[in-house]
Amino acid sequence: MVTHRFICDCGNAIADHKADGVHICPKCGREMKWDLSGIGIPSGDYEHISDSLAMCPSQIAEHKVFFPDIDVLPDGRPRFTSVKQQDRYLKKTGFVKHTQKIRRKGERIA
Repeated sequence: MVTHRFICDCGNAIADHKADGVHICPKCGREMKWDLSGIGIPSGDYEHISDSLAMCPSQIAEHKVFFPDIDVLPDGRPRFTSVKQQDRYLKKTGFVKHTQKIRRKGERIA
């Protein structure tokens, strides 16, 4: 059975077998977020194509000069093959990855 880790802004963390629904922090009562950091996916078993980091296709050649190890699809979306590769890319570019928030069914995030 898979165990999911949830964290709170107060620093508290819990583990739960259920990934759906809202998890409330037992320490402060706030809504917790799904912790995606350090999930330990080994290299080769991971592929992530990022829509949020996409670039204009005309920028792909220049991107290859600065990031030769990052494959970019013809539509401008970068493809990562490991969590470490993605983290190195984010650090070098200055982008910040935020923890994903679990939403209630039908809830919209503003």
